Amino acid sequence: MAVRLLMKASIDQIVDEGGDIRSFYFKPEDRGHFPPVPAGAHTLLRVAKGMMRQYSLCTPPGDSRYRVAIRLDAFGRGGSRVMHEAARVGDVFYLSYPQPDFPLDPDRPSYSFFAGGVGITPILSFLYALRGRACRIRLCYFARADGAVPFEQEVRTLCPQVEIFNPTKNRPVNFKDLLRGSRDDAIYCCGGTRFVAGMQQAAEVLGLADIHVESFVSVVKAGYLGEPFVVDLPRSRHVLQVPSDRTMLEVLLEDGVDIDYACEAGVCRSCIVDVIEGEIIHRDQCLTDEERRTLMTPCVSRGRGRTVINSL
Repeated sequence: MAVRLLMKASIDQIVDEGGDIRSFYFKPEDRGHFPPVPAGAHTLLRVAKGMMRQYSLCTPPGDSRYRVAIRLDAFGRGGSRVMHEAARVGDVFYLSYPQPDFPLDPDRPSYSFFAGGVGITPILSFLYALRGRACRIRLCYFARADGAVPFEQEVRTLCPQVEIFNPTKNRPVNFKDLLRGSRDDAIYCCGGTRFVAGMQQAAEVLGLADIHVESFVSVVKAGYLGEPFVVDLPRSRHVLQVPSDRTMLEVLLEDGVDIDYACEAGVCRSCIVDVIEGEIIHRDQCLTDEERRTLMTPCVSRGRGRTVINSL
């Protein structure tokens, strides 16, 4: 397995933000203080054995803790339910060092931020980073259909001119119309898959290249995923069959392999495994060409014929 350094932390505070979103504040347990957090960074939180989830870090400046906001998804893969239904103040968890995969360019004269739902969290970190700077900031915040606007007061304090779009109060919004006012801005967009895809499509139509996005990936796998293949685990002497309608990750977990996972979309690097032998069909979006020689993401990538991996 690929090695990842994790920090031991405990929940110091839980805050109900409304709209099925709760903020969890973590304090360090194995060190005096957490590493600094670049604006837009996220952490991988181990919510249960083998289950990692990716959450943006949005702690206000001056707070030594890490804050993540988690929306309860009743139809999700279980991570949010663990945190909302079982996590309590004092409980110990493990989380990764900050992952700066959605960085902010700090030297632009103007910015346009577009946030969908809980996608406001990395945008909050951007607003804190830009506070007090001589730049123009535009924020369009799309609330969920239930009418709740999590972090509303915090957002309005950081960006008084914020435009909040609420499906229960506003007419449907045309993304192209919104983006026309951002032609000269650095554009950042974060939210669900459909929201981000809609913004990207509108930006492409308008010829706007300077758009940076982060999507909370929602992946539904069904049907044919590829040719069946065999996974050989020398340490346990298990030989596993991966059928055409299942992922290698699912088969490994069913066999009891201790493997972390999060996005299940080949993005977050949580489930990377070392490949000893065999041809790999790479479908990830996170490995470098050099890493792909010996590593793979079993959540989306597959083998051909026989694949030998170094498992625990």
